Amino acid sequence: MKPALAELLHNPLLWRGSDLARAEQTVPSGFEELDRALPGGGWPRAALAELLRDEEGIGELRLLLPALARLAQAGEEIVLVAPPHVPHAPAFASAGIAPGQVILVDAAEDRHRWWAAEQVLRANSAGAVLFWPATLAEQRLRRLQLAAQESDALAFLFATTARAAQPSPAPLRIRLSPAGPRLCVDVFKRRGGVMRTPLLLDVSGREAGDDSPSWPATASRRTPPPLRRPVSFNRRYPIGGREARIWGRALVRADEVRRVPGPDPRGSCCGS
Repeated sequence: MKPALAELLHNPLLWRGSDLARAEQTVPSGFEELDRALPGGGWPRAALAELLRDEEGIGELRLLLPALARLAQAGEEIVLVAPPHVPHAPAFASAGIAPGQVILVDAAEDRHRWWAAEQVLRANSAGAVLFWPATLAEQRLRRLQLAAQESDALAFLFATTARAAQPSPAPLRIRLSPAGPRLCVDVFKRRGGVMRTPLLLDVSGREAGDDSPSWPATASRRTPPPLRRPVSFNRRYPIGGREARIWGRALVRADEVRRVPGPDPRGSCCGS
């Protein structure tokens, strides 16, 4: 081997396709086996991740709860765009996520759901965005991936496993399926070598006799203390409804606080 080629191959900045890529910004998943399978050792920021499953409530949200709790405890907010069910607020609270930090985006039409998810990512004011679209289109996926690249958020898109045979701009794609009391996690696309054997993760977080709702169940095995007052999620953003005209953009509350009012564009001519 020529010295110049050998020097190039040993350069730490060189990434080989057979190796996991180096991700600069990640959030630990809370599962050591999964972190070892993900580039950078965790869920990637500034990138879209597809989670494909054919059933709801198999543990897809419990898989994300440890990372979401880490973000919430750092003061960041979690945005859920068009979830199929209203999540169980006490379960989020038990996992260390204050329900007031979880914002539900209510969008009746699918095009409004896509627009809302994209705008929240471009606003870059949420720690994570979880999105459940009704339909998928390549152009919309590319726009969402570009919006994710411009943000620091974790971005998750939920779809069915039929999507696995279709190409996608998302750099991370994972197929989920139930495996008894565990969750089968098949990382079939990532920046790096192919993972040959799916992971079997215990994401139940339940104790024997625990009958709490499974969408999601608490991520902690400790029995949470009784709640002294009812918990509820943040207000919904009415996208596509009658009140939509009063909402210029689907921005989370943190972004509203950050915006600094400028001078009155009407000038002095509109004074008294």
